[in-house]
Order: sequence, then structure tokens, then C-alpha cells
Amino acid sequence: MVDEYIEDTAVLASVLQTGHEFVSTLTNTATRLLQALADRGWLSDGPP
Repeated sequence: MVDEYIEDTAVLASVLQTGHEFVSTLTNTATRLLQALADRGWLSDGPP
């Protein structure tokens, strides 16, 4: 488990908060990427 490797819970909390703050950036980037792919016709309508 991760908690076995993290000795300082404040460090763990800080890292988790930093990751959480970055979620909207990742989501927006993924959305824009998917839209760019769709605009170019590079997405299929079904699974591979």
C-alpha cells in the first residue's frame, strides 16, 4: 500500500491535493484532443 511508503502524512495530503487541483486541466485537455480528432474524422463510432 502507498501509505506504507509515505512516512509523513502531510506530504501525502499535499501530493493528493496537488493532483486534485490538476484534474480540470487534464479533463479540458482530453476534451479538446477528442474534439480535434473528431474534427479531422479520426475517431470511429465504435470500439476497435
